[in-house]
Amino acid sequence: MVPVVSIVRADEVSDAVRKAVNLAGGMGMKAGDAVVVKPNTKNQSPSGYGIVTDSRVVEAAVEMALELRAGEVKIAEGAAYPTGSYDTISAFQVAGVMDIARRLGVELVDLNGWDSVDLDVEGGFVLDWVRVGRSVMEADLVINVPVLKTHRGTLLSACVKNIGVGCAVREEKKRLHRLGIDEGLVDVYSVVKPGFHIVDAIVAMEGDGPNFPPGKPKPLGLVLAGSDGLAVDAVCCGVMGISPTDVKHLRLAHEKGLGVIDLDEIKVVGESIEDVAEDFELPSTFKAK
Repeated sequence: MVPVVSIVRADEVSDAVRKAVNLAGGMGMKAGDAVVVKPNTKNQSPSGYGIVTDSRVVEAAVEMALELRAGEVKIAEGAAYPTGSYDTISAFQVAGVMDIARRLGVELVDLNGWDSVDLDVEGGFVLDWVRVGRSVMEADLVINVPVLKTHRGTLLSACVKNIGVGCAVREEKKRLHRLGIDEGLVDVYSVVKPGFHIVDAIVAMEGDGPNFPPGKPKPLGLVLAGSDGLAVDAVCCGVMGISPTDVKHLRLAHEKGLGVIDLDEIKVVGESIEDVAEDFELPSTFKAK
């Protein structure tokens, strides 16, 4: 089946998220499902600067799950180290996610907490097991909601990276970086398997991300969505002027059969890549010598 990825202009954020989801074929949720919404709230940063997922996108995703009569909805994240010092709850607070949870009556989950599970990674590139937050493994549907960024270590930070690092708990994050970050991302992504992806590209980041500074906010005014995370990441690359095959973790994940990255094999709906593409400043670690 040809993966579908939507690109929508975010003139009004909630409407844009809903349109992007619907154009991409829906989240695939059934009434009664346990749903986890996984944003990127990596550290104590306000939304809207390209560092963490815009809280309005998170809110729209939660609202849609509730409207579709999810059995339960949780917002789950495991903050980064060292920039976030694993302090997920304060990251939720600063990003505006805590207010959303209170207002909509959903649970916040710190994936860096001690309620975790060890998973075997069959045929892993650098891992044969990994410890992840239990909530994402017990959910019927994980909705991945990253923010679009360039990254000094991985070139791209979007769907695969938000799962790979965000779901690995505490010291596991450092283990991924030590053993090989791109390979580690793919190993974690291969066992967590989110069901749907909504990318916040309202304000993205370019240059030496994933933090600002030295990364630079890049207003795009877009939301992208789809059920194949690799395909969504590949379309993000197209929007950024990056070849998907230049992103090592996308190339490895495709070779492992986890999704499609050839833009010719992806159906793009809504806006075309050509109509919204902008040149992104690459990280200094990936610029041509």
